[in-house]
Amino acid sequence: MKLVVKDQLEYEKLEDWITEEFMGNIALVEEEVKPTDIHIAIFEVSTWLDWVKIYRFHKRNKECKIIPLLEPSLLNTSPLAIELKLSSILVKAVKKHKFIRILKQVIGGISSEDHVLTSDNVIGLHQEPKKGNHHTLPFQEALLRRLLSGEIKSEEELIQSRSLFPVDGLPNVVCFIQGFIRCPAWKEEQDWHASMIIQDYFRKRFREGGVSFLSYRKHILMLIRLPSKYGSLKDWKEGEAKILNAIEGLEREHGVHLFIGVGSIYREPLLLHQSYREAYKARRTSPYERLSLRYYEEITKDQQIQKCTDYIAQCCTDNLSIKQVAKQINFSVPYFSRIFKQETGRNFVEYVTFVRLQRAVWLLRHTNHTIEYIAEELGFNTPNYFSGTFKKYVGLSPREYRRTEEIIFI
Repeated sequence: MKLVVKDQLEYEKLEDWITEEFMGNIALVEEEVKPTDIHIAIFEVSTWLDWVKIYRFHKRNKECKIIPLLEPSLLNTSPLAIELKLSSILVKAVKKHKFIRILKQVIGGISSEDHVLTSDNVIGLHQEPKKGNHHTLPFQEALLRRLLSGEIKSEEELIQSRSLFPVDGLPNVVCFIQGFIRCPAWKEEQDWHASMIIQDYFRKRFREGGVSFLSYRKHILMLIRLPSKYGSLKDWKEGEAKILNAIEGLEREHGVHLFIGVGSIYREPLLLHQSYREAYKARRTSPYERLSLRYYEEITKDQQIQKCTDYIAQCCTDNLSIKQVAKQINFSVPYFSRIFKQETGRNFVEYVTFVRLQRAVWLLRHTNHTIEYIAEELGFNTPNYFSGTFKKYVGLSPREYRRTEEIIFI
């Protein structure tokens, strides 16, 4: 047996328990012993990289029965044991009788499928990966989530994680996806799940290149690795066509309406979290060309125009005039009008209308206000004008939209 426990007090405690219970019938081996000569290994997990070490050890010696010993703060990483097909996990501070019981079961080859997470700090993990992420292995998913949250900050940690998901195979652009189901009755069909349908649609179209998905409650991320010759997903016409084809197919065949924001390409994996933030911002910004697919690179970088768009967002329910907004940056109306459309892809009236409709979408989804009240609140002249404008942009009337259901991805 091998004990990989950095905490000296913890090591000595476990060593004493093993010696006392098994009376010398179990030998604790040293570092220089070949992995293939180790039959049971207990690994302390106090950081993410300890899971990486377990992963590497497991690849070298698949016959060894591994028991992770987790810090309580890392209990949320326990699903990583699924990929390794581990039967048990110990959590500090483990009690002696529980530790001995698990160890005896491992020694005897007894399955611990009946174990569940309890106050006794023992976990059994014979289960399937969560629904909707069945193509992304737990170690790969954990690495991607850490990259996207910006938790991985050093090349060293990334290199040490290389065996989980080769660095040259990591995605380099993030797509932020949200949407709604036009006909919630679809959900009544057996085993129908919007998140799974969406992922399958995209996977079929990106069969060769491959995509990865990470699910959050109200959005899902699609991670793509673009060929090196392209500087943007927008430049990769074949890939863009696949995305648009999937969007159209989902709407036509399943009543699923998607809206996607796309971040910039980052060839350096440590910067992937920036693509995530950009994709989120693109999803929230007025479309330059099409509502269903928006690119961060299309968002104006002109600071004066940004000042104006921020002002519009804050005052969209007021009776805004182009003269009033142009005055914020001391531009003449004709010059401002030309520059504004050049930078945003929309003329002033179209842009203000879209910002108001974004607010309308939120009010329709999260309040019980009448259509008449929302129209008046957002500055539309009449409810009919509001409804017609809403349908022009969204494809549904406000009443039809209110009957749709927001997609929950997990």
